[in-house]
Amino acid sequence: MRKGTYRLKTVKERDEPQGEAEGRTVLGVDRNVDGYLAVTSSGAFIGNADLFNHKRREYERRRGKLQQQGTRSAHLTIQSIGSRFANWSDDYLHNVSKQVVAEAVANDCDTIVLEDLAGIRERIGDLSKFQQWAFSELARQITYKAKAEGITVEMVNPAYTSRQCSHTECGFTHKQNRDGDEFVCQKCGKELHSDYNAARNIAARYLQNRRKSGAGGATNHLALKSGTMNGSGDFTPTASRG
Repeated sequence: MRKGTYRLKTVKERDEPQGEAEGRTVLGVDRNVDGYLAVTSSGAFIGNADLFNHKRREYERRRGKLQQQGTRSAHLTIQSIGSRFANWSDDYLHNVSKQVVAEAVANDCDTIVLEDLAGIRERIGDLSKFQQWAFSELARQITYKAKAEGITVEMVNPAYTSRQCSHTECGFTHKQNRDGDEFVCQKCGKELHSDYNAARNIAARYLQNRRKSGAGGATNHLALKSGTMNGSGDFTPTASRG
């Protein structure tokens, strides 16, 4: 908390569903270490991962030059710029996580769904420790901010979420579906931003898991760009807010 700034946080109490038949509205979130830091199933593209990585590289470049000097003054400067960079990184992730939770609130979501870190070790294993920290820290910040809003955070296995077509009537999975930021299904031809496609799949996978466990079907909803879709694939557009 910054000096002179005080925030009073209250936890919003939401009515618990009267049985699982009431269902949930979920927001899928795809986290990244390039492009956008977070992309939601509702179509929000949040945070500049390229800027985030650029700041890290600049810090490491300056630290390397100072280390070569080997003086006490250089050592103190390293500590100073290190603290500034750490504060900047934490503040940046704070703002990103805040926007993610705000997106969930705006779409009346009960649940935010993320990829399970344990299930993506292979995918992020070749990333720097800083990028892995950022990936994990973003999830932590989303989780505690969501809790303050009465929203739960759930994890799903991320296998093939970036290669599977999120179109309800398709679901075709192939590595050629994705090419960088572009997703073009090789079967049905659906075109989407690849991270948005993944976010939709992340949310849908959670709903699929709930159906398999007998925790409801058509009454569960996935938050999309302009409305929600239930477990049967029925779309409900967002009511105009006049």
